[in-house]
Amino acid sequence: MQAKDYARSLYKHTDIESPPIKLDPILDALGIELFEGDVANVDGIAYKNKDSPAIMVHRDLTPERRRFAIAHELGHLVMPHSVSYRICPPERDSRVERDADRFAAELLVPEPTLRKLWPRYRDNVEYRVSILAELFEVSKTTMAIRVRQLRLK
Repeated sequence: MQAKDYARSLYKHTDIESPPIKLDPILDALGIELFEGDVANVDGIAYKNKDSPAIMVHRDLTPERRRFAIAHELGHLVMPHSVSYRICPPERDSRVERDADRFAAELLVPEPTLRKLWPRYRDNVEYRVSILAELFEVSKTTMAIRVRQLRLK
């Protein structure tokens, strides 16, 4: 399975038709605890334990970056990454980190929902990415990457 397939398997736990995508119902359904704290030099940490999986994110992240960090760490917990904990450095150059980014992008900006909404904003071509980023509560960069990945025009 690809990262996007793992993300799509979680759609059943939240309403993907009404952005922003709610992460709390997914975390609750999977029994994952969420913590905030001072995580040195990283956005988040995933602790993979079958009895009490957890995610910790840095408390000073912007709301959009916080959502992405949670979704990214959730990807480490859901996908078959072999380590018991994962500390994500700001530079994400490994295949595992790129997979977690792809997972997060699909979870936060589901392809079917974005494809459905994309034409609605055709009159605002210049601001379409900004409008959709705000709607999905992700950064403009995340939305621009997502639009490029899906080859939307």
